[in-house]
Amino acid sequence: MVKIKWLILLSALTLLIACSKENEIQTLTAPSPEQKLVTNEQGLTFSILEDQYEEGMPLFHTKVKNDSKSIYEYGEYYQIEVLKNDEWYTLTHSDSVFYENPHFTNLGNLIAPGKEIQQSFSVETLGVTLVPGQFRLVKIFLTPIAPYYTITLAVPFTVTSKHRAPE
Repeated sequence: MVKIKWLILLSALTLLIACSKENEIQTLTAPSPEQKLVTNEQGLTFSILEDQYEEGMPLFHTKVKNDSKSIYEYGEYYQIEVLKNDEWYTLTHSDSVFYENPHFTNLGNLIAPGKEIQQSFSVETLGVTLVPGQFRLVKIFLTPIAPYYTITLAVPFTVTSKHRAPE
C-alpha cells in the first residue's frame, strides 16, 4: 500500500513538473543587447493594431510609416522579446523557419519616403506559443544606400491568459 502511495505521489509530481515546463518560454541566456528600443526613430514609426492578445499564437497586424526623406529596406522577419526580471530577452526558435520560408528575412522590401506599409505576422511562423506576460515585437530596418545603418524599432504588447479567474 505504501508503494502505491509513493507511486501515485511520484506520478503527480511528474505531471506537475511537466505542466510547469509547458508555460516556460525559451529565450537566449543573455539579455537583449538593446534594452531601450522605441516605436519611432529617424522618421520611421512602427505600430501594431492591438496591444493585448490571448496566450497562444496570435496574429499581429503591423504598420510602418516612413516620414523621413530616406528609403529603408525591411523584410518579413519579426523578432519577439519577453520581459523577465526587468530585462528583455529574445525568444528562441528553430532555424528551420528560415528553410521553410526563404523570404523570412530582414531584407527584400523597400519603404519609400512618405509611404506606409502594413504586414501581418503570425507567431505560428516561429513555432512559438506565447504565454501570459509582457512582450515586444521587434523590427529591423536598413538603409540600402550609403551611409549604411540599421534602425531597430519595437512595440510592446501584453499576453493574457485564456482562462482568466472570475473578477
